[in-house]
Amino acid sequence: MDICIGNKRKYYRFRADRFYGGIATADCMGCNMDCAFCWSYRTRIHPERFGGFFAPEEVAERLVQIAHEHGFRAVRISGNEPTLYKEHLLVVIQTVERLDPTLLFILETNGIKLGEDEQFVDSLSQCHNLHVRVSFKTGTPENFELITNRPREWFELQLKAVEHLYNHKASFHIAIVADYAHEYLLHQLQRISPAILKGVEYENLKIYSYIRRRMKERGLLR
Repeated sequence: MDICIGNKRKYYRFRADRFYGGIATADCMGCNMDCAFCWSYRTRIHPERFGGFFAPEEVAERLVQIAHEHGFRAVRISGNEPTLYKEHLLVVIQTVERLDPTLLFILETNGIKLGEDEQFVDSLSQCHNLHVRVSFKTGTPENFELITNRPREWFELQLKAVEHLYNHKASFHIAIVADYAHEYLLHQLQRISPAILKGVEYENLKIYSYIRRRMKERGLLR
């Protein structure tokens, strides 16, 4: 099932959330990975059961409205992978900035698309209201393949995304699942810039019952 028609992308929820001190959140559909501990995998496996299609301007308006109603200073797209549809995402970010230049847009991404497309990163770096959070689910190419069910070569695309963001002077930081952090990843990040390591966020893994089952299926838990 398509999750993007024209400039409209499918979203299954708009909400106020507690993270980042309070943030307006739009949960999108669709991801290019299949992480064992994904909390929203049902929406990816059965997209026909959830949500509806929204133009980027509609998404931005809803995010700004939620932020204003709750006194938040930040907005984001979460739930799956926001970067799958470049033009849609860029218009959302730009519209949020036009509606309220004081709001921070936090882009949570696995970085694959940013590693593939440096021009995409250049466009993002022109958005003055943007901060990018690149999420690493593990610290080695071998574990990447096991955890994400995607080719281990994609791990290098995540590193390339970090390199692009750094070279284009974008605002960003790295998040690593603490349970699977590895010296290899830290060394690769340091090679790009030692300053990156100072801002690393270590993310604690919440193992819900359905996540435990998926992790056992892949041999990540006994």
